[in-house]
Amino acid sequence: MFRRSERRDDAPDDATRTARAAASQAFLALDDEQRAAADAVQTADQLGGARPLGPEWAQVSKAGDRATEAYLATTAQFPLDGTGPVAGARQADERALREIEAARDTIRRFRTTHARTLDEAAHELRALPVAVQEARTALVAARGAVQTADASGTRSRRAAERLAEAERAATALDAAGQGIRERRAAAARTLELARSAATLAAEAPRAATGVRSAFTSVATRRAAAATKADRIPPALSALRREFSEPCSTDLADAERKARAALGAVDRAIARAHELADAGEWDDAADAIAEARSQLSAAEQAHDSVAGRLADLREVRADPGKLAADTRFVLRDAQRLVVDRGLVKRFGPILDAQSVRLQNAQDRLTGFHPDYWLYLSELRGVRQRAQEVVADARSAR
Repeated sequence: MFRRSERRDDAPDDATRTARAAASQAFLALDDEQRAAADAVQTADQLGGARPLGPEWAQVSKAGDRATEAYLATTAQFPLDGTGPVAGARQADERALREIEAARDTIRRFRTTHARTLDEAAHELRALPVAVQEARTALVAARGAVQTADASGTRSRRAAERLAEAERAATALDAAGQGIRERRAAAARTLELARSAATLAAEAPRAATGVRSAFTSVATRRAAAATKADRIPPALSALRREFSEPCSTDLADAERKARAALGAVDRAIARAHELADAGEWDDAADAIAEARSQLSAAEQAHDSVAGRLADLREVRADPGKLAADTRFVLRDAQRLVVDRGLVKRFGPILDAQSVRLQNAQDRLTGFHPDYWLYLSELRGVRQRAQEVVADARSAR
């Protein structure tokens, strides 16, 4: 027989085991709730809410910590595996359960008080891994697209640069010390750049095709622009011969501008060919765009002279027609202003245009009148009247 000091307590009964199971289940639930709330509070504070929740949560969390300590102390004192005492275990578990439930209730009240802020933070926590994975997937796809473009001989410099930017942005996805705000921004930036890189790489073959076809069209347009440049001197001579000096003074440099633009066109085309031969299709496309811009400048230099000559000849043939057309526009604006009761606001403006029109007609005198000033003034009157009409229609 055992001496009394060597005997163990009796095995735990069903009530004791039930109390332990209830306490254990509540403890696990508390642990989950406390951890989730702590993560949400940390995220909410990182996102910058109306006020930090950390200090208030620290007090709430202490209740959970005390309940946890009480449960762990109970299980250590009463292991229920035959190695420790049984008497008093049920009562200890019931006390631990009450403390756990009180802590859970405190946490639930805290979450209810700050439900909106914590729910938004919890949503961010759930969404962040998805966003990070999406960014990484897009980055892998971008790498593949850039490599494919390079291998096909249609390398895209812009795609490579955009991919490098995406790679740099991706370093912040898992960098130490990065908060959720920074990681979320890094994921969005990485995704945007990676998708852009993939798109540019996919478009590289089309860019190459576009550059190749542009060489022909730009060469044709260049030849036409050179022909127009040759026409500037005779057109300018006719202007000077048929009209007074002020009508062409501002166009004296037109031929030089056209020739300079054509020279820039030739340099841009040569550069585009060099880049295309090197497989730099993005830069070649930029050079083509520059050539077209310079072609427009050369064409504009010609059109300014030829257009001026045609306009002045038309005005000289019938100065009164332009004045009548302008007066019609002016009167139409005046009728609208009167109909809408806006005479006080717009009447003085239109009266000034009437005076301007009359003064332009009065100055049209002499053997070589300044038709260009006359045309410019009447165009100005029409434009101002049209602006008044637009303002009057939009006015209350």
